[in-house]
Amino acid sequence: MIPSDDLRLEIESYLGFLIDHDLEDAYEAEPINRTLSENKHAFKRAVAAPAQIPVTPVQAGHNVSQLRPQSLAHIELGTMLQEARQRAGAARTLDELYAELDAFQHMPLRHEGGKGIVKVRGNPTPELLVIGECPDAEEDAAGTAFAGKAGDMMDKALKAAGVFEKSLLSGCVFWRPAGGRPLTAEDVSLNAPFVQALIRLSAPKAILLLGASAVSCVLNMDQSLAKLRGQILSHGDTPKIPVMTSYPPNFLLRQPHAKGLFWKDLLTLVVKSGL
Repeated sequence: MIPSDDLRLEIESYLGFLIDHDLEDAYEAEPINRTLSENKHAFKRAVAAPAQIPVTPVQAGHNVSQLRPQSLAHIELGTMLQEARQRAGAARTLDELYAELDAFQHMPLRHEGGKGIVKVRGNPTPELLVIGECPDAEEDAAGTAFAGKAGDMMDKALKAAGVFEKSLLSGCVFWRPAGGRPLTAEDVSLNAPFVQALIRLSAPKAILLLGASAVSCVLNMDQSLAKLRGQILSHGDTPKIPVMTSYPPNFLLRQPHAKGLFWKDLLTLVVKSGL
């Protein structure tokens, strides 16, 4: 029986492994000290023919780094954005904002399997508004922003800075993206009017943005967080609200060495804005 090409290559690979590690005569009667030069094996491994692996090329015009979820495949962004702005502008209270979000059936994010709107928590008339990243699984299950271990860490930091009782915490979007996927440009555009409405309704004295997604939704900036963090920026015209960008709590849980930088950013914002 003649072995197939795949089987032959597999056997050659296995034998090559044994030869490379001097294991081809491992079952001799007496052990061999391979650290001695006279016992080095002189057999040279034959070069196996390279396997031919078929590759299907990507069609021209497709950017695999910008693949979008199916829910965004056929949306009319202009029409939806106009509706989002109208609904967000009509809200006069937080309850009305939630009602408008609930009525906005064209929001693609709401149809990706999340349990419902992830609401803010904290002081409804805050001095500090904290806006984090997209809701994760714990926040989706709880229905409130900054839930779970990351939320506990944020609460402790705000308490230590003396601003917990006067803070309101929110995600940068109000539904969890499917599988925690990154936000697309369409997600940011359609959620931004509601985030701006939240800022208008809560009227904070300062804003803390945690993560690049929060920066995109609030400031419409695509610069890296590493370049922005630690700087006092501003939001709005009259009055201008001081804004600090820093690392999100889930990142801090994975990279504890960054906690010192986050703490410095928080204290700088508290002092500079007079909270």
